[in-house]
Amino acid sequence: MWTTLPELCTIPITDGTHKTPTYTDKEHGVPFISSKDVTSQRINWNNIKYITRELHEELHKRIAPQKNDILLAKNGTTGVAAIVEDTRVFDIYVTLAVIRPSQNICPQYLYQVINSNFCKEQFNSRLTGIGLPNLHLVDIKKTMIPLPPISEQKRIVTEIERWFVWIEQIRQSKTDLQDVIKQTKSKILDLAIHGKLVPQDPSDEPASELLKHINPKAEITCDNAQYRKI
Repeated sequence: MWTTLPELCTIPITDGTHKTPTYTDKEHGVPFISSKDVTSQRINWNNIKYITRELHEELHKRIAPQKNDILLAKNGTTGVAAIVEDTRVFDIYVTLAVIRPSQNICPQYLYQVINSNFCKEQFNSRLTGIGLPNLHLVDIKKTMIPLPPISEQKRIVTEIERWFVWIEQIRQSKTDLQDVIKQTKSKILDLAIHGKLVPQDPSDEPASELLKHINPKAEITCDNAQYRKI
């Protein structure tokens, strides 16, 4: 079946606080997530900000993100979603929308669909604003979602994850290959410098003679058999 995104949620799709946050340090604060923290389609906890506990208590009454919620970037890097993978407590900024899948929806399936090109095209067609694009809640709610049976949703997720493992292995192999190429280039240059890249021919004119032709006054610091440090 085809349906709209709100039909698959247990709560109305909403966003984070519109207030300017009061920030504090990690020791005294509560994690605070915005759209910049989900650009990799996962929550990046490394460079997040922290808000005061007083503000947290206020925001948590409005919306309290929980495990398996989907956070969708609606400002800046729009249309990118991340799934909440654990039960840690945090709050969100207005740049994120919260999508909470119903019990009959596989959260990972909905997460993958929202991150697909199919949904991305829908989001892009409704962007507003000049310079910094915005994706409004009213437009997010218009998003059409393909809905298979729950058993098929799970099979789709399993198949996607299987292929993504292969993709990651290929990406890692590419990185490893680039490292090998870089190291090999350095090794080739090192061998060339030390006279080990090609066989040595005793009949070759010594490099010292060549240097004399180039600069008769040059100080000879090596010969064809061995290099000495100056």
